[in-house]
Amino acid sequence: MGDLCDMNDINRAMRSPEGMARLAGIRETLVGRTVTEVEFSNEIHAITILLRLDNGDTFLAMDPSLDVDALREEFAEVIQREYLIDYPERAKDPP
Repeated sequence: MGDLCDMNDINRAMRSPEGMARLAGIRETLVGRTVTEVEFSNEIHAITILLRLDNGDTFLAMDPSLDVDALREEFAEVIQREYLIDYPERAKDPP
């Protein structure tokens, strides 16, 4: 479906009693907790953030700036440099 349809469905879920209960549970999991460790993982379309909390729970977080398209835009030259480290034979002037 389209972005507007997705946004509307999210709004409907958020305003429903069931959605509010889900979000309240997430809030309850996080409020007052201390993050003791942060891990990053390559999840194909983005880098995800795993927060480890002081009570042993974990929380998976997403940041739009870690989406592959955002990374390609921000780190275009870096990605190209690292690509050529992986594939030096593809450089214009191989070492």
